[in-house]
Amino acid sequence: ERLFIIGKNGCGKSTLVKLLTGKLEPTGGRIEGGYNVQIGCYDQENRTLNDLNTVFSELHNAYPQKTDLEIRSTLAAFRFFADDMEKSVGALSGGERARLMLAKLIMSHMNLLILDEPTNHLDIGSREALEDAIESFDGTLIAVSHDRAFINRLATRIIEICPKNGTAGDMTDYTVTNVGSGYDEYRAFRSSREASGAVAGEKATPA
Repeated sequence: ERLFIIGKNGCGKSTLVKLLTGKLEPTGGRIEGGYNVQIGCYDQENRTLNDLNTVFSELHNAYPQKTDLEIRSTLAAFRFFADDMEKSVGALSGGERARLMLAKLIMSHMNLLILDEPTNHLDIGSREALEDAIESFDGTLIAVSHDRAFINRLATRIIEICPKNGTAGDMTDYTVTNVGSGYDEYRAFRSSREASGAVAGEKATPA
């Protein structure tokens, strides 16, 4: 499942991500992870990268049990080829650092990937590499995003926090039927619901 969380700025999307990743403690209720869930969280500031490493050694040091071929294949999937692998991490552009961080996450044993606005500041190549990697990832994705094209291509489920005409606490939970046009499908559903006068915040399923 690839779940996208959407909503206006300030509605609580990033706060929810911090709760899910344990960076914040809930003030009420509780959060329970599923059995054997291993969370990987994309850090936009790439704080887990060592600027003194090369691109290749960054992954090799993190996963010494992996073969050189496995590491090079993963890096190639994120568009690091030949000489790119010998570049210093500290010399990488923002987009390259993002690709390397995501390659590092994909090589871990995590089965739940949480991303907060992952396409911000990415160049076209980095964004396409991210989308391709997510499509081939066989775990669960939870992502916060305002990027309509990104959501359209990948979403299998969309949750909107405090939708139009809703109040604090409202949300719409929608299951996508046509993966590849999820955002467009959801917008059409919401427009239809609003036109019919349905109450914002109800549990929503496609017709």
